[in-house]
Amino acid sequence: MKLCWPKRVLNRALVYLGLFGIVFQLTAALYAWWHGVNLQLGWWITLGAPLLCIASGAVPALQLQKEFK
Repeated sequence: MKLCWPKRVLNRALVYLGLFGIVFQLTAALYAWWHGVNLQLGWWITLGAPLLCIASGAVPALQLQKEFK
C-alpha cells in the first residue's frame, strides 16, 4: 500500500476533510479532559471516519478520482 499526496481536487479535499476531522475530535477530547468531562469508553472509534476520508484520498486503490502519473 503506497500513500501519496493527491493532485486531483476531490482526493485532496477528502484528505483535508479527514485531517480537519482528526484535529477537531482530538481538540474536543482535550477540551473535555481539561474540564473534567468523562468521555465514552470507545471515543477513539470515532476517529475511523476521518481516517477513512484520508485513506480515500491518499491510497490510490481507494481514490474516487484516479490520479494521473
